[in-house]
Amino acid sequence: MRTMKNIFFSAGAVLLFWGALQAAETKIGTEGAAFMKIPTGSPRVQALGNCGVSIVEGGEALGINPAGIASAQMREVSFSYLSWIQDYSGQYMSYVHPIGQSVIGVNLAYYGIKNFDVRDSEGKPQFGTDVKVRNGYATLGIAKGFFLEKFLVGVSAKEVLEDNYSAEYKNLVFDFGAILRVGRKLSLGWAGQNFSGKAHQVVKVQRLGAAFAFNPFLTLALEQKAYSDRAARLGGGVELSLPEELLQVGRVALRVGYTPGDNLGKNTDDKTLDSLGMTDTSGWAFGVGLYSAQALGYGMGFDYTFVPFGALGKSSQLALKFQF
Repeated sequence: MRTMKNIFFSAGAVLLFWGALQAAETKIGTEGAAFMKIPTGSPRVQALGNCGVSIVEGGEALGINPAGIASAQMREVSFSYLSWIQDYSGQYMSYVHPIGQSVIGVNLAYYGIKNFDVRDSEGKPQFGTDVKVRNGYATLGIAKGFFLEKFLVGVSAKEVLEDNYSAEYKNLVFDFGAILRVGRKLSLGWAGQNFSGKAHQVVKVQRLGAAFAFNPFLTLALEQKAYSDRAARLGGGVELSLPEELLQVGRVALRVGYTPGDNLGKNTDDKTLDSLGMTDTSGWAFGVGLYSAQALGYGMGFDYTFVPFGALGKSSQLALKFQF
């Protein structure tokens, strides 16, 4: 048994290392379906600087790392709403269901934009009421844990739609992921997303990360994200948790993250950013979460994230989940 276990963990380490090599070979270009980079469905990951490939669980994992749904011990329904920059917004719904030693999950994400600015070839404003942008995807995933949930693997298939009014694209793509838990404190994760799509129509994403729990209250996450249309970037986040046993009302988590980004300039018209002194802040993310295993006899969770984007404004995302 020990020999098999060593072989298994070695295979996991090789898989994670292969992911790192693939991420390092990313070339800068121009890809479609850029909305697939947004961590919709997981305010937690967004608040950690878009870092969480090694710690995602349940329905939020389908959009980040399909291996994470293998952690689900109960059925779970989740819903999230994302307010992105420039009036772009999205909704996300998911459901995960344990079946035997495996877990299956489905999700649906839809994005749209309001007050679309339509201009002709000379840049003159046009009537844009009938111009609609529809983006989204639907996912079916399956994952399984091995060796007492120490090693999780998952795979999912997604149908991606990008309708930018002038053209519509549909692509079937696949995600793969793995999470390796070394002891009780260290977790390693890798995910490759959007493989097998038509050339340049769906941006490919690769994540390689680690999370270290110093104690039950403090977790540090680091992650390198590589996209097929830009160079890889390393970011990180910190999560401070106060346990349910201490507060009696639920577990509270405070989160902050940072991933270096482009200089987006200074915002001059957002009162919220001005009052917080974040008019020229970008790259940072902030969030809070609340979870209770005792509310009405069910597990219930709430997460909220706030992200400033300098001159482009701000983004926020909130999510609700129910476990039964």
